Amino acid sequence: MADGQGRRAGTVAAVEDVTLSITPGQAVAFAGPSGSGKSTLLRLASAQDRPDTGSVVVDGVRLEALSSRQATRFRRRIGVVSHDSRLMSALTAVENIMFPLLYQKVSFDPYERALHVLDAVGLAERAAAEVSDLSDGERQRVVLARALANRPRLVIADEPAAGLDHRAATEVLDLLKRMTGTYGMTLLLSTTDDAVAARCPRVVRLREGVVVDDTTADTGPAARDAARHWIKRSAPVF
Repeated sequence: MADGQGRRAGTVAAVEDVTLSITPGQAVAFAGPSGSGKSTLLRLASAQDRPDTGSVVVDGVRLEALSSRQATRFRRRIGVVSHDSRLMSALTAVENIMFPLLYQKVSFDPYERALHVLDAVGLAERAAAEVSDLSDGERQRVVLARALANRPRLVIADEPAAGLDHRAATEVLDLLKRMTGTYGMTLLLSTTDDAVAARCPRVVRLREGVVVDDTTADTGPAARDAARHWIKRSAPVF
């Protein structure tokens, strides 16, 4: 993904000399306190920022070489879930998911896909609900459904459960991990919470823009078999 990348904000290095390689389909948590560079890494990986030095390569695409128009097209291929993701208040839950699909001119039926993905996040009965009638947890599940509706190969989740109560946060995180795992999507997640980070098999810890630890949990045959069994047994289908 990254090779010696650096990004400065003013005269302060947001991230510096970061070198990472992430396997397709891997779930990685970037953990650390506020201001440690987590969100900057995610912005670099989603072509929202450009590195001042080094290179960022995602799915064979060298992001710093993209024009503004190419970067926009690249971002349409990924899913983004954030604690401050916006839903369109004038639209219903299902319309919020359909709208970007219509804009992208996808080959499948946007309405049917939107209904399927809402069902996958447990909101089938709320499809026609207006955004103002949804709870915070329900809104974040709509955000998740919208991000995954086009089945992207890469999902960027910047503090996806921030501001939610424990129950709602657990539901969102469980759905995010389960659904990305089911379809082999690469998940890059940022968090200040060690318990959230521990949900990912790989945890990259940052402090003041520098990687201070990079740990991968057991991924041997027994662990992989257990993961496949859990996914097959419990994952929603969309």
